[in-house]
Amino acid sequence: MEISDDTRRRYRVRVHHLDRRVRPAEMNAAVGTIGMQNTPPGAWEQAVFNRVSGVTAADARAVLEEKKTLVQAWSFRGAPVVFPTANASIFLTALEADPGEEPWIYTAGLMPSLETLGFGYDDLRQRVTEATESTLRAQTIAGKSQLDAAVADHLAASLSGDLLRRWQSPSPYGARQTLGQAAVSFMLRPASFTGQVVFGRRDGQIPAFTSPAHWGVTLSAQRDAAHELVRRFVHAYGPTNRQAFTKWLGCSTAQGRRLWSLLPAAEITPIGQDVVLTADVPAFGEGPALTGVRLLGAHDPFLDANGRDLLLPDKTLQKKVWRLVGNPGVILVDGRIAGIWRQRAQKNTLAIMVTGFGPVVRARRAEIVREAEKYAAFCGVDLGTLAFSDERACPTRIPGADSLPS
Repeated sequence: MEISDDTRRRYRVRVHHLDRRVRPAEMNAAVGTIGMQNTPPGAWEQAVFNRVSGVTAADARAVLEEKKTLVQAWSFRGAPVVFPTANASIFLTALEADPGEEPWIYTAGLMPSLETLGFGYDDLRQRVTEATESTLRAQTIAGKSQLDAAVADHLAASLSGDLLRRWQSPSPYGARQTLGQAAVSFMLRPASFTGQVVFGRRDGQIPAFTSPAHWGVTLSAQRDAAHELVRRFVHAYGPTNRQAFTKWLGCSTAQGRRLWSLLPAAEITPIGQDVVLTADVPAFGEGPALTGVRLLGAHDPFLDANGRDLLLPDKTLQKKVWRLVGNPGVILVDGRIAGIWRQRAQKNTLAIMVTGFGPVVRARRAEIVREAEKYAAFCGVDLGTLAFSDERACPTRIPGADSLPS
């Protein structure tokens, strides 16, 4: 069985709801397809803008912070992810590692310091998990460094002598933290998988953290959560493979192999070296190609996992889209990446800089302007500056716009 690139693009558009046919009442289902990463803060709202019709960013936040049918917690790759509260076990419990499967990519950096701390990995993880539960049981803490310090202080109360001295010694990871605070910072992600910490209401750029109970939600268990996690990944990113799944999770090869094995052969159909869900095979022949312009945010689910060559064949340009840190947004034109964009809020206006990868962006400039105006309205502000540039030209701005902030 062969699937053309055009068919793959149409399928991905369909399963990721980029046709914007999702109604407000179906927002949870769209978010829950594979979750929505929320880095940088607000990224999940941009993802909603590109999928759900007739809502604003304020509407999306109300579902998360008032109705609480969505919740945010550290999930795959240790990133903040928004997902349906009712499906929390798929995005949390399913990620717990079995003995011998640690570390994850975001706890590996702590391994060289375990001897200095005087703890084994599993012992330290358990202590941090228990201290996190006690610390957040009945309070909300604003700020990640403040959370690290509070949990570290709570754990320190159970230490004495040489262990306490080690815990309170200077950290090699940061000038303004102790080694114990650094250990907590690494281990809070695994604590999240056991349901000890969720994000509360953000105050500007400052995140808040609390327990699910104090936030007012119940994270119920789901017996087949791990299987469902793998199934959803293949549904969202097929044709795909175990290596792509393991990289997407940020877990060890051993854990990736165990989780992947939960998908029975009867549920998948081989496509070369990859697989798709057998139930999804008919969907590859359905749906129109994506037309028009989309301003996708950094880490939009559509851009995640495998498929870089499908969306942007140029390897050099891929490095401008998928960076180690600080990913930009993407200009999607007719289902293909045609450039990148960045935004900056200034009072009640939004400044946007668009960098095109070729003549496509120049030819579709009017559509990009209209899409930017829609996005600004979604955010509840006016579009101030919209500046265009490409690899060879200096920026140009729409007539009458203010200068782009430096």
